Amino acid sequence: MTAASDKHSPGQGKRGRHGGSLVLAVVVATLVLLSMQYLFAMGYLEAHVQDHLEGHLRQVLNLARSPAMASDPAQALRRAREDPLAGYGEGRLVHTYGLDPSGRVLVPPRRPGLALPPPAVLAGLARGGPGGRELTIQGRPAWAAVERLPGGGLVVVSQGFFTDYLQPALGPLIRSSLLATLGLVVLIVLLGAFVARRRISRPLRRLTAEAERVASGDLTPPPPLAGRGDELGRLSLALNHMTLAAQRMVGQAALEQARFQRLFNDSKDGAFITDQQGRLVEVNEALMEMLGCTDRAQLMGKDQARELFLDPEEGRLYGDTLAAQGYVQDFPAVLRRLDGSSFEALLTVTDAKQSHIRFGLIRDVTRMRAAQRALVESEARYRRLVDNAPDIIYRWSFEQNRFEYLSTSAQEITGYSPQRLVDSPALLWQVVHPEDRRRVRRQWLRLMRGRGPAVGQQEFRILTAEGGARWLMERSILLRDELDHPLALEGIATDITDRKLVELELVRGQQMVEDTLQGLPAAVMVLDREHKVAHWNRALEALTGVPAEQVVGSNRQWHPFYPQAQPVLADLILEGQDEQIKHLAEAESIKPSKLVEGGWEGEGFYPGLGEKGTYLYFLAAPIRDAEGRVVRAVETLVDLTDKRSLEQELVKLSVTDNLTGLYNQRFFYASLGREMETSQRYDLPLSLLMADIDLFKSFNDSFGHLAGDQALSQFAEVLGRCVRGMDLCCRYGGEEFVVLLPHAALPEAMKVAERVRAGVAGTVLQLETNEGQRTTSRITVSLGVATLGAKEDAQELVRRADAALYAAKEAGRNLVGASLAEGQVQVLPRGTLALAPPPEEQPASA
Repeated sequence: MTAASDKHSPGQGKRGRHGGSLVLAVVVATLVLLSMQYLFAMGYLEAHVQDHLEGHLRQVLNLARSPAMASDPAQALRRAREDPLAGYGEGRLVHTYGLDPSGRVLVPPRRPGLALPPPAVLAGLARGGPGGRELTIQGRPAWAAVERLPGGGLVVVSQGFFTDYLQPALGPLIRSSLLATLGLVVLIVLLGAFVARRRISRPLRRLTAEAERVASGDLTPPPPLAGRGDELGRLSLALNHMTLAAQRMVGQAALEQARFQRLFNDSKDGAFITDQQGRLVEVNEALMEMLGCTDRAQLMGKDQARELFLDPEEGRLYGDTLAAQGYVQDFPAVLRRLDGSSFEALLTVTDAKQSHIRFGLIRDVTRMRAAQRALVESEARYRRLVDNAPDIIYRWSFEQNRFEYLSTSAQEITGYSPQRLVDSPALLWQVVHPEDRRRVRRQWLRLMRGRGPAVGQQEFRILTAEGGARWLMERSILLRDELDHPLALEGIATDITDRKLVELELVRGQQMVEDTLQGLPAAVMVLDREHKVAHWNRALEALTGVPAEQVVGSNRQWHPFYPQAQPVLADLILEGQDEQIKHLAEAESIKPSKLVEGGWEGEGFYPGLGEKGTYLYFLAAPIRDAEGRVVRAVETLVDLTDKRSLEQELVKLSVTDNLTGLYNQRFFYASLGREMETSQRYDLPLSLLMADIDLFKSFNDSFGHLAGDQALSQFAEVLGRCVRGMDLCCRYGGEEFVVLLPHAALPEAMKVAERVRAGVAGTVLQLETNEGQRTTSRITVSLGVATLGAKEDAQELVRRADAALYAAKEAGRNLVGASLAEGQVQVLPRGTLALAPPPEEQPASA
């Protein structure tokens, strides 16, 4: 007996450990279930309390909203909370009371002696906004829902304690918890026996099924066997990791494939893929467009080397090169489009290696090759132009201290051959006039000592080989190397001897011209070729307030007219900037002068000139020498401010109504034509609103015409406030007004019309009678609305709006009528913003 017990003791101990674990699991699960049920019940109860209080408060407020509330809100609240429709629990679970804005209790709760929050908390509830509040009242947790009645005079609070709700629910909670616990114990015991029996076979079958699923291609990671530390647990974890790794590898491959496909499709070059035999198996849109193909199937299966190359010999060379080295890069070829035309291209094809397919790119270089040929031709043409130019074109090297290049025109101007000047650098300073050598050297040194590219211009004299003197104007630019060291000086030297002689002649007559200009009554300024002010007469001093000594000899002729430096018209005339002047003429009122050849005239407003700005007429013209070259520019200015002010006043008087300040009927019809043209051209909606003040003749008879004029003026102000910013208000005549509503369909126009009707009806007019007495009154207005049809003219649109207006008057006045299709008119009830649907679209109950 003892031996038998000893023999079976290990198995019995093992079963005992399993039994103890099962009991422990049952106990833990029971405690967890009870805790979860308690937390769920308490959370549900808290939400139920909040919802019940807020719903009860809304029901009480709905019952309290009556005409009596405006006179006695407290009495209305008392009656509403006693109403059976207010919901269950009033006085038991829910306690409703009223506060004034300071927190003082105006309507106490129905239960006597009910504990309320402290006064400070009540004051916070009264001052706060509507919503729920969590409170603690005398140590008891509570919840309060708050709502403020219209007018702000009474704050209504519904209060409830959690314990009042908890007691009725506590018994069912305990019973349900015990039943759930008992069921769980039975379930765990049965489950434990079942799991103990199938602890090995079921996980093994599961792992086998998961492995077969993964092997079939479904890479959803199988969950590892939880709580298993044996070989089956490690095997399930390894299967999970392997599946995740395979999933990442497949995802990465898909991303790479998508990235390649995106690059392939979006490439601006023609992209293609060929199989092992060189036949096309895929092409992108760029290659299809390049080859003139609209259907991808036209290219599939074509032999790239044999069918796309224009020259078969070139195609064979391409194939041999590809076979020899495995790839080609920038292979030049002439390819053939499907329509037979050809284009120059560069081909790059990858090595096939182990994939047996090749990826390639084709770049159309037809334009690039044409541009290269054009560049070569342009360089040759430029060289011919430089060699034949009348000016001296040169490049001086600072490293070699000599000319690197000198054009052939140096022979004609200096008398020395270009080659001699290149071979003898010291000859340059013998050619420059002795009185100008120092200044020329100083100009070159100034350019060299600066930083970055530098541009210079100077005039100096030279001594020719024949002993004569000539004037040159040199324009040069300093070039630097990558270390910002002076590298070379490139420039053009122009023979300006004739111009200098003319300028000397002009200087002799300058004083005579100066005296003449000073005596002119018109404001005049003259600029020389350097854009410096040569003359600034007394009339211009009076116009601008700037003395001549402040501007003569300077480039500040712009200062009286502009806030920052910019050329005046005379500057543009000097530079011969006809294109810039024409561009300026498109933006401003500038045009060629009919009186002065080569002159330009215009008008403009200059806000910085004078106290309130000045309108000027200006005329600028070139002054030429005997050979027709522009040596100076003259600009004349006339003050047009008074003339412009008078013109603007006359224009305003011609298009506006003196009484209301609105535009008149004449301006309305002019604007209507423009808006109709825009609407019909761009298919945009356009609506018209016509308004007529109701019984205005009786109003005039009662209050007098003076008060009638005041009423019209105040009506115009209300009309302007009620329409949109883009709308155009006009007085049509008498007490009739029109409003043009661009980009507004009929529903939008009806909203504007109703806003105008309500705004006028709600306005109190401040009037003064013919006897001088002040009084108040109200008026109403009837309105008609019509929207422009597809082929409708202005008269028809006005007629339909007018018909809708008089339909509103016949329906009782102070209404809005809408002109619908086929001549129908619908008059809307006051306050309605939308049109009623057609009879066939109305509900059957209607």
